Amino acid sequence: RAKGGEGAWGSRAIVGRSRGMTLTKSAEVSFTGHSKVIQDIGWSCDGKRIATASGDTSARVWTVDTHREGRELELKDHTQSVEGVSWHPKQAETLASISTDKNIRIWDIRTKKSVHITTPEEIINVSYSPSGNHIAVSDKNETVRLLDCRKNKIIATYALPASFWVNELVWTRSGEALLLANGRQSSLEKGLVDVVKVDTTAGELTPVHSMVSAAANCMCISIEASNRFFATGSYDGISTIWDMADLTCVRPCCTSLEEPIGSLAFSHDGLYIAGSCDIEPRNTSARKLIDVSEVATGETAAKVESKAIPRKLAWHPSQHILAFGCEKHVVQSENDRYDSQRGGGGPGPGPEGR
Repeated sequence: RAKGGEGAWGSRAIVGRSRGMTLTKSAEVSFTGHSKVIQDIGWSCDGKRIATASGDTSARVWTVDTHREGRELELKDHTQSVEGVSWHPKQAETLASISTDKNIRIWDIRTKKSVHITTPEEIINVSYSPSGNHIAVSDKNETVRLLDCRKNKIIATYALPASFWVNELVWTRSGEALLLANGRQSSLEKGLVDVVKVDTTAGELTPVHSMVSAAANCMCISIEASNRFFATGSYDGISTIWDMADLTCVRPCCTSLEEPIGSLAFSHDGLYIAGSCDIEPRNTSARKLIDVSEVATGETAAKVESKAIPRKLAWHPSQHILAFGCEKHVVQSENDRYDSQRGGGGPGPGPEGR
């Protein structure tokens, strides 16, 4: 979970691919606006907008153009920290946001109007289903809820044991299951991935499998677009890629990161995975680094240094453009350039998590 103090801002880094498997950070544009930490970030399905969620009680939508700064839209109906945003997978004007005010809001960004569904607990994770008909959320009471968007109604719940934390949840591409990145409050402290079957007809969420993903709590999870792989990041700084078919560990990735992993994201074509750390603001010695690794080998293809702490990551839906939310009052230069050969030199590595 992204933590931190005042002064958050959003930015996007453009990462291009060229011959010899070389990644180049060719340009960077910063969008400022939030007054507190950015909790989440995501691209609309057409790649024209970025949404951000912040502790300042707002979500914002930025209309993105590669050659000029974006135009900002502020969504302000929440009354407490906005913890997450998720775009409709097929409708570029529809956005879901969730908050510790216990509300799920579904926005039509053309009108800036929303409908809301109130839940019993403070909500901290959100994800649209691949069909766009359902939304999965989890809350601070470690309960997963399934919302039917056509009825604006919660149709299923699944409560985890009291000793567990749900740090992130994602849908499989078929929409038939959810993967939960979990931590455990015990001396065992093992990171877990739970597989939860989703039956939208019967209105049921059923746990069907649980696997140990790391020796430390599992902080984040991401699924590759073709559903071949998923990746997990843990509190001990380890990121791994898993085979979706048999749930086996394939290889490590983002190995230049050494702090607790806060975010992982696959590129649209499944060639790359980007990772960043969940760095506490008081940890001034940690490197503000994004590791972009090749999925096929796990090797680092580029190391992107940031002047502020990178939080959540999101790839453009059809291009090698990486957006990331940052924390701190720093203005980043648009002319800042960074080249890195695959597996070559460059920056090295980047304290309590759920």
